[in-house]
Amino acid sequence: MSEALPPARAYARLRYRLVLLDLACSALFLLGLQVSGMSHGLARWTQGISPVFAVQWLAYLTLLGSAQYVLLWPLHFYTSFRLEHRFGLSRLSFNGWLVREAKHVAVGSLLSLVVLQGLYALLRQAPVHWPLYATVGWVAFSVVLARVFPTWLLPIFYKTSPVQDDALQQRLSALCARVGLPVLGVFRFDLGRETRKANAALAGLGRTRRVLLSDTLLQEFPAEEIEGVLAHELAHHRYRHIVKLLSLSAAGSWLALSLTPHAAPWWLARLGLHSLADPAGFPALMLWFSMLGVIGMPLQHALSRALEWQADRFAAATTAPGALAAALRRLSALNLADPQPPRWVVWLFYDHPPITERIRAAESGAAR
Repeated sequence: MSEALPPARAYARLRYRLVLLDLACSALFLLGLQVSGMSHGLARWTQGISPVFAVQWLAYLTLLGSAQYVLLWPLHFYTSFRLEHRFGLSRLSFNGWLVREAKHVAVGSLLSLVVLQGLYALLRQAPVHWPLYATVGWVAFSVVLARVFPTWLLPIFYKTSPVQDDALQQRLSALCARVGLPVLGVFRFDLGRETRKANAALAGLGRTRRVLLSDTLLQEFPAEEIEGVLAHELAHHRYRHIVKLLSLSAAGSWLALSLTPHAAPWWLARLGLHSLADPAGFPALMLWFSMLGVIGMPLQHALSRALEWQADRFAAATTAPGALAAALRRLSALNLADPQPPRWVVWLFYDHPPITERIRAAESGAAR
């Protein structure tokens, strides 16, 4: 049935179903691990590895994460490799996908281990005030990641180099200066070896802030459309959208973490757990956080969509008439964006407004 639909609509429908399936499978994995007693057994087994809790906890997380990855690998492989090739979006060979996947797993695992080691250290050392300390730690961790992303993390996945087009460099640097946001420079990253999709970003904070343009964007878009895309990204910094979203994340994190000690007794006794710091209860704790995350996601995405509208209005007013609308239309075609997503999908998953609505609004702004 989906083959009769336009490619963008068919691709989007499959993506929605796969996201829901992944959420359900992850939840079932954690639930099964917890209620079957396997988590208790794994925690007891890791206690024999070392008397140091941090080593025990590392072993527990490594084994649990490896098991989850292996069990969900077929779904992940289909979503990130087969589906992308089916719709002509991916340019990766299977070996190339394996290399990229290994990098994602390594970096993601390292960052997750840092966060979870810190969380359980707080649960053990500050059993009363840990929600406040964990919130502060999470915000600090997010700020550090944003600052080092273009210099440490991005080069792991993509080669970056200064844009060689001097006229474009000067044009975009002038736009940044006009908006009052000086940048280190305009850089190209080689997204095209992986996909036909295009992307752009204003990444980093302070001295690390720079313009990042994918090679696919540079190849497919004229200069005025690239300027329209960059103006949108500049608006996020000009209007402090990152600070606003980070503040919402901090407030949501503090609320979720503060609710946890009050809700935890309900499952701790039933599952034979001593406290929240008991590693055997990790699956139950992750299920609790996942549930709160799903509940809070519509609010966070609603704010994000409002900020995206503000960024679009700024870009339409700052650059050549019609430039943003043309760029969005070209991005929609390249990335196979869903032209008419269901409202429930927008409400739950979309942190940007639907692309068709953005194009219409940008065209209307140009006409005015």
